[in-house]
Amino acid sequence: MNLQVKVGSFHLRDISLEVPSGGYALIIGPTGSGKTTLLEAIAGHARLLGGRVFMHNEDVTNLPPERRGIGFVYQQYHLFPHLTVRNNISYGLTHRGVRNGAAAARAEQLADLLGITPLLDRPVRGLSGGEQQRVALARALAPRPTILLLDEPFAAVDPSTRQVLRRELRQLHEREGITTLQVTHDFDEALRLGDLVAVLSEGRIAQSGAPEQVFRYPNSAFVARFVGSGNVIAGTVERSDASEQGAPFRGRFQGDNLSLDVVAEREGPAHAVIRPEDIVLSLTAHPDSARNHKEALVTRLERLGPVTQVHLDVGRPLIASVTTASADEMALHPGLRVIIALKATAILLV
Repeated sequence: MNLQVKVGSFHLRDISLEVPSGGYALIIGPTGSGKTTLLEAIAGHARLLGGRVFMHNEDVTNLPPERRGIGFVYQQYHLFPHLTVRNNISYGLTHRGVRNGAAAARAEQLADLLGITPLLDRPVRGLSGGEQQRVALARALAPRPTILLLDEPFAAVDPSTRQVLRRELRQLHEREGITTLQVTHDFDEALRLGDLVAVLSEGRIAQSGAPEQVFRYPNSAFVARFVGSGNVIAGTVERSDASEQGAPFRGRFQGDNLSLDVVAEREGPAHAVIRPEDIVLSLTAHPDSARNHKEALVTRLERLGPVTQVHLDVGRPLIASVTTASADEMALHPGLRVIIALKATAILLV
């Protein structure tokens, strides 16, 4: 709670984050935002300038790392290349005084759990990235930690292996019930894996909550851009009705050659966040409940399997998202003029 850490000129400030026992939290943010430093502070590898660390309601701030019951998997895995997979997994156990037989049995149990039994007697050197990731995870789990810290565990593997490992890690978490904190810069991982997400920016938590909540309702332009919530447009809001002061009102957003009816809670400078799937495309104008109708020029199509991203020019760039089937049915192509419809209530102002 209220963690303060300084590493060189970088300062981690006022970090308070509560992860429920058995939960899966993702710490996300751009490079240099303090993600790894936060994990190291939790593990006891970084000296605190202030704040406390609690684990399962116990204050562990002054405990050394080896007494915190933590398993840590670093981005580069830090395996011992001269040892076999079996000895890498059991390394921490034997150094804690666990008998060789018990350590070997635990290594075999985890190898079976992670699907690497055929690799047990092979040296780590020469294993693929995905295989090394499983070995590193098994080694971290061997001492039966109550908390697992993962520092970008999928950074060194190819996209197809990453998808498999994500699924396996989530299944492992559900089976073992270990409280897990994972660092990543990929918000897609947060949506797929996490119960809780914290977005770091320049050493502070910019926003935290359920992944879908942060994705749909970012609290700032920075968070909206980072999590890919959609089109983010800077501008101003002007009141256009006589609502009571402080209550939501109908207003007009003006920004970057775009004018939109909005529902707002304040006047003045703001960013409009428009999710691509909230933009409805049609070939001709038709009456509906949307307050905003604009003519747009299709400039580019990006087919992403069942979804197509439609790049538009409405006086400024805008991206809409439709099913690929709908894009084909409308015969969308660069140079085509379309009508976009957008409800005032679908525009988030931050």
